[in-house]
Formats: sequence, C-alpha cells, structure tokens
Amino acid sequence: MIFNNLNLFFLLLLLAASTSLNAQVIEIEKISVSGNKRTKDFVILREMVLHEEQTVSLDSLAYLLEMSRNRVMNLNLFNEVKLDTNFIEGKLEIVVNLVEKWYNWPIPFVEFSDRNFNIWKDLSFDPKRTNYGLYLFNYNVAGRNHTLKTSLVYGYNKTYGIEYRIPFVSKYSNIGISGNFKYTSQSEIWLSTKNDELQFYKNGSSNLIEKKLGTVKLNKRISPYTMTNLNFTLIQTKLDSSLLGISNHYLLNGSLDRKQMEAGVSIENDKRNNIYLPSKGSFYQGGLTFQYFNGEKAINNFYLFGKAQKFQSIKNKWFYALSLFGEINSIIELPYENSRRFGYNTLVRGFESYVVEGRSSILANSALRYQMLNQKHFDFKFIPIKNYNFLPVTMYAELFADAGYVQNNKKLIYNNLPNTILYSTGLSLQTIFYNDRVLRLEYSINSLKESGFFVHFKKAI
Repeated sequence: MIFNNLNLFFLLLLLAASTSLNAQVIEIEKISVSGNKRTKDFVILREMVLHEEQTVSLDSLAYLLEMSRNRVMNLNLFNEVKLDTNFIEGKLEIVVNLVEKWYNWPIPFVEFSDRNFNIWKDLSFDPKRTNYGLYLFNYNVAGRNHTLKTSLVYGYNKTYGIEYRIPFVSKYSNIGISGNFKYTSQSEIWLSTKNDELQFYKNGSSNLIEKKLGTVKLNKRISPYTMTNLNFTLIQTKLDSSLLGISNHYLLNGSLDRKQMEAGVSIENDKRNNIYLPSKGSFYQGGLTFQYFNGEKAINNFYLFGKAQKFQSIKNKWFYALSLFGEINSIIELPYENSRRFGYNTLVRGFESYVVEGRSSILANSALRYQMLNQKHFDFKFIPIKNYNFLPVTMYAELFADAGYVQNNKKLIYNNLPNTILYSTGLSLQTIFYNDRVLRLEYSINSLKESGFFVHFKKAI
C-alpha cells in the first residue's frame, strides 16, 4: 500500500482524540490528481472507491485507500501511483500522485510461434517457427484510456489485425464498447493429436488454413468491482483443398469451409491488487456463449465456464493463491479447434509438452508464495526521462500444486491423458517488472513421473 503513512497515522491519532468513540468517521473534502500530463482526471477518479463529500469510518479508511490505489494502478497507464492524505480542519484531502507510462509503442519484434517456450526449445529453436513484424500500441488515446492496437505479423504465421477499445463511451457513462478484426493464415496446420502431442501437417502450400475474425463487445460496470459483458463474434475458417479427406474432424463432417457465429454474456467481480500477478484480493467470473457452426452440416453448441480465485496474505511476506476453473460444452463431438482444453491457454504445469482435447475440463491451482523482493524503485539516475528512470520489481519464490481433468466422450486410440486426473507439483520463481511484465522460471514434477525446467511469460494463477 503506497500512501503517506505518516500523515495517515497523525490523522487517525487526531481524529481519535477529537471525536467520540461512537462517531469515528471522517468526511472527504477534496480529491485531486497530480502528475497526469495526458490522462484526464475523470479516468482516474472513476476508479477510486473514495469520492468527494463521502463519509467513511476510520476502521475502513486504510483498506479503501489501498483498494483505490490498486484500481488506479490496474488501469496499466502508470508506472507509479501514490495516495497522499492531509487532515485539514477536521476533513480529509487526498492527492493522487502519478508517474505516467509511455503510451505510443511501435515495436518491431521476433517471437516464437509455438504454444510455449519449451516446445520451441524441443524443436531446436527452429528459426522457421518464428514470427516477425510490427506491433503498434497506442494506449490512452486522447487521455481517455482508449486503446488502439495494430498487428502486422509475418513468418510462421501471417496476421493482420486492428483493435479499438473504449472502456466508457463518455465521462459519466458506465457503458463501454470495443471491436477488433483479424486475418490469419498458416502454411502449417496443427491437424491432430497423437500420443497426446500435436501433429503438424505441411505440404508446401502457402496457406493451408485461413481465418477471418471480427468481434464487437459491450460492457457495463454495475459496481466499482463488477462488470457485465456482451459479445458478438463472426469467424470464417477455410482449409486448403489439399486437406480434403485427411481433415474430416478439423471442422467436422469433412468440411473445408465453416462460418462460426457466437453470442455470449459474462459477468466478473475483480478485487485483485494487481491483475498481472496478484498477492491479495479475489476474482470471480462466469459466462455462457451460444455457438453456431455453419458448414457441411449446421451445429449448435452452448459453452459454459466459470472461474474463482482467491489471493491472501498469511503473515509478513507469506501469501497463498487458489484458483478453480471449469468449462463444459453442450455437444459431445466438437470441431478439433474447439475441443482444445489443456496445453494452450490453460495448463496443468509440468505438462507443457502435451495437449489434451475434450468436451469439458476442470482445473485447480494452488500456490504458497514468499515475497523475496518488493522494490518500488530501482533508480536509474542516468536516464533523463522521469517515466522510466526507475524500475519497480517484485519477486516471489513459490511452491505450487496443480490438478486437472478433461472429459472426452469419443473413443480414444492414440491419446491417454483425456479422462485421466493430471497433477503436478514444483517450485517457481516469479518476477514482475513495471507492474505488468511477468517472468516465470519453474521446475515441476508431473503425475507421469516426468520432471523438467520451464520458462513462461505470463502468470499461472
């Protein structure tokens, strides 16, 4: 928690001495913002759970200050957020002090295209399995926290994409909208799974698979912590004619062309202190999506998912994290692309080399963490730009245990991991830089009695 602890201490001491035991409350007279050269004040004040002319109890003040600071930080617009408190004539004044990030990032890049770093390593760091190009990120457009993202990707994958996100359509609105369009193509296709590993297919064609995707999403904030979402998606997938007869299950019914339409609704409640690597708070999410696949034979499917996470301080620098995720589809046989459960966006750690397909899944993660480092300022005085002449770094040592299960109703010949309880345990070193860049170094042992060292660039829980 970053605010003026000394001022707050004297504030509480003065109030305790000047008010009765039955009226330990204080009125917030003024909230001001400093350091936001680009960001509009209302973008910051909207995230605060404290407001001018609000009366709060002294018992809850420290918690509400911490929650306000965390919510402003989770905008991901600032490298530093501090709340200073002043006691003036029996009332409270809060000053939000900010150090803004850079908001325009043209980033030329080279990146691996496989599911994770270890898969690319196992394929001998093949340079042909890399992407290169340009990402153009324009954050905080017009100072209103609008975001424009443009992608030009070549190499193993070809991707052209544009996305625009408006968190709230006006200063006083609680409704937002976003939209994106993306075109992708590959000369190699992840065609099937054998021995619980992806089987790649390539025949020299320039585009074995092409996909066009467009999404419009509406969101409404119904409380400071709760958001509802409504999204509409159109996807068109085309396979090369050379795949006729060998890709019957990919889009189902031997189809080489499929249109997919989706309409979904979801709700989430987010009280995490850092959305990129939380140590305190909670996160709950649930949603239902209707999918219509229009190919050789029309298919209707309902997809239901839910997630619950809890992060808590135990004592001093010790923390724990718990997560439970579940998902289910209404139809038994799904197109291959839609049956991907573990090994992609969700994972039982220690099974990075494998993929698991099925109709439904459940995944549980737990972790005991020790905070080895919590450095708000590694000062780089030689850098003349205030925004980046310091480096916030937080580091955790972690003992973790994961377990998961994927249900697959199809007859399985070559794969053993579906319909089997998978579990693992291990040690992890997790570091977060500039409050939003995560590096995980892990050693794990899984239920197949396999062990290994793994590298990841996003959080596990």
